[in-house]
Amino acid sequence: MTELRTIPVLFNQEAHTYTNTETGAMLQGITSTLLKRVFPNKYDGIPERILKNAAQRGTNIHEEIELIETIGINPSTEEGRGYCKLKEAHGLKFLTSEHTVSDLEHYATNIDVIYDVEDNVVDLADFKTTYKFDKESVSWQLSICAHFLEKNNPHIKVRKLFGIWLKGDIAQLIEVERRCKGEVERLIEADMNGEEYEYSPAFPEYIAENEAALASLARRIKELSEEYDAIKAEILAQMLAHKDKSFDTGNVLITVVPAQERESFDSKKFKSDHADLYGQYIKTSKVKETLKITLR
Repeated sequence: MTELRTIPVLFNQEAHTYTNTETGAMLQGITSTLLKRVFPNKYDGIPERILKNAAQRGTNIHEEIELIETIGINPSTEEGRGYCKLKEAHGLKFLTSEHTVSDLEHYATNIDVIYDVEDNVVDLADFKTTYKFDKESVSWQLSICAHFLEKNNPHIKVRKLFGIWLKGDIAQLIEVERRCKGEVERLIEADMNGEEYEYSPAFPEYIAENEAALASLARRIKELSEEYDAIKAEILAQMLAHKDKSFDTGNVLITVVPAQERESFDSKKFKSDHADLYGQYIKTSKVKETLKITLR
């Protein structure tokens, strides 16, 4: 089993501060320093009240999941139940949670959860309970965490980084890209020197902020549609077998539409056989722009 080094950094949860217990130095968290340089306008325009409520909700879900993992409580929230199903589906092997990592000089942060892959190989994950899942932000956050973890534990290799998105009935494990060591070190150097950090995201902000939610909704629509069609097929088969015609349950009206022949106009053949005449009946109209979504 993988063993992680306990570093000499004390995290005060109430004050949300980090202290190097050997030197007495106060260390800075990465949200207001390193991540702020990459995403300086991330929370602009969002009222403080909303940010605090969202943070408290996220904390509550984090704490429940930690209790699920450490003492085996039964989840009481939809997000907790979603996490348990997600963990089982992907075979995630819990190693530890809220693990503190640091460069021991300037910065420190806690990793939400670490999963054991094999001896000295781990995956890192961060819980997100927000309305939208921002892959770019999670990628940077976990890349910094991975950098510090491997610095604190030279024998450890971080394999993959994941965001765990829990929002109502949404429970998804989303792999994010790891930023290279050079990128993370340049960001740290820029922050220590008080310099601007130039970063060009792979996608514009309106795509990065919405693509995970869009993909999630598209998958759910597809799954629900398949489930809906399967239930319809089962009911139809039973109604035909029992020669039932219709039911009005108060919630839905279920009616068997008898088999029938349907006529349709073969416009393709008509155009081939009567091209001149076909042209006389063509009507041109403007169609608004639409967005096509293809799931990968």
